Amino acid sequence: MQANYSNINDLFSGTGNYPLENLSKDNRWVKLADALDWKFIEEEYNKRLSNHRRGACNKPARMVIGAMIIKHTLCCSDEVTIISIQENPYMQYLVGLKYFQEAPIFSPELFVTLRKRIDDKFFNDIMLSIHKNCMKKSGSSTSEHSDKSDSGPSDNSHLSGSSLVTHKGKMKIDATCTDAEMKYPTDINILEDSSREIDRLVQKVSSKAGIASPRSSRGEARSCFVRYTKKKHKGKKLIRETKKLLLHLLSKDVQGFINLLGRLGSDILSCLNHRDLSNFSAIRKAYEQQKYMFDHDVCSCLDRIVSIFQSHVRPIVRGKAGRKTEYGAKIGVSVVNGFTYIDHLSWDAYNEGSDLMLQIMAYKERFGYYPQEVQADKIYLNKENRKLLKKLGIVCHCPPLGRPKKNPELEEKKLRRQASSERNSVEATFGTAKRIYRANNIRAKLKETARTWIAACFFAKNLKKFLTGLLCLLLEKALRLQQILNTIGTGGYWGEPCAI
Repeated sequence: MQANYSNINDLFSGTGNYPLENLSKDNRWVKLADALDWKFIEEEYNKRLSNHRRGACNKPARMVIGAMIIKHTLCCSDEVTIISIQENPYMQYLVGLKYFQEAPIFSPELFVTLRKRIDDKFFNDIMLSIHKNCMKKSGSSTSEHSDKSDSGPSDNSHLSGSSLVTHKGKMKIDATCTDAEMKYPTDINILEDSSREIDRLVQKVSSKAGIASPRSSRGEARSCFVRYTKKKHKGKKLIRETKKLLLHLLSKDVQGFINLLGRLGSDILSCLNHRDLSNFSAIRKAYEQQKYMFDHDVCSCLDRIVSIFQSHVRPIVRGKAGRKTEYGAKIGVSVVNGFTYIDHLSWDAYNEGSDLMLQIMAYKERFGYYPQEVQADKIYLNKENRKLLKKLGIVCHCPPLGRPKKNPELEEKKLRRQASSERNSVEATFGTAKRIYRANNIRAKLKETARTWIAACFFAKNLKKFLTGLLCLLLEKALRLQQILNTIGTGGYWGEPCAI
């Protein structure tokens, strides 16, 4: 179906009002816009608004969420996203515009405010609504929750169509790390960044107060850092000497900045925004940590700062091949029917085995019953978690602890192999989210905006799954209709073939 415009050039001329409702229904953005429940999204979005009857009006939820979907589907920056919507009528249809317009829908800087407003729970709630609608449309026969292959040895498996059901469906769980976009942290780099940032704060406060900037050690610190970087071979002696000098110079600059604030009074603090104060606090903490590691000749410390500009990021040691340490957020996810939910997001390293109970209860809260089967990695299946699964009546085909049996049962071995192969789809989910939707390159700098960025990446991946399932459902219905027509044509209903 083509657009019903007399002249396609008129659409992009901006000379009149041209409705977008006549666009082709085969376009992916139009299909997605027509399939989503915007009323429900609007209700969930309005819960997170704080109206104080001042300033400009809030942007509609469809415009906000539609723009985020486009951004993370195309993996482009905030500025490029707005420009793309400005140039594409199909994208404008997705964000809820009735007529084509050349003006931008909003400023790219508004994305930061929007990411502060919503969180990962918001995207989980929307995804749950879409998931349940898919289950209703597909019917109980095609849903994974009621499929015969999912029915384990539970006493409640025969109650699938009843309101008394207590166990149903499969849940696949795993954890991964999403990397933040940042410079690789070394002790020398952290000290150099601290020196540069403290000098910037001194210049800002001095300019605001209208006085000459006090003497600083920035020039000497920069020269020391440049000399270090130009050395081809950086031995342990050179590293310690450079670190010692940078620590000394940074200590002088930090103390000088504190003395400057003391002379000017508390009123001058108004010129420092929240980001400046956060960076200064990170600088002081990073200095204390670096001084401690230098004095005690150790390479690690508790709650280590790896970036003064993203002070919430912590090193996460996972022991992966090629990358033993990752810098970003560790997330625990559950995959149900191919849809991914973020159950736990933390910037600190933790043992994902402690997430099992949390994820089971999250599953029960979403669907109203426990999962029939849980597929998880070995780290989740410790002795306590196995007891928990047995107590709740949840099946988990996992190898037993201790010494393996000499002659294991063939049926149980087959079920374990099948469960292991099915659980591998979680790794494919992580790979798709990181490789295609850039979940391993989080460019949001704030703690709360980074959470939204990660959730939006997985939400965009889920929408791709949703559109694919919707297409398969339409094809299935078309095939059923064709079978009925063929039956009618051969006289299957009336006993005689139809005359054509």
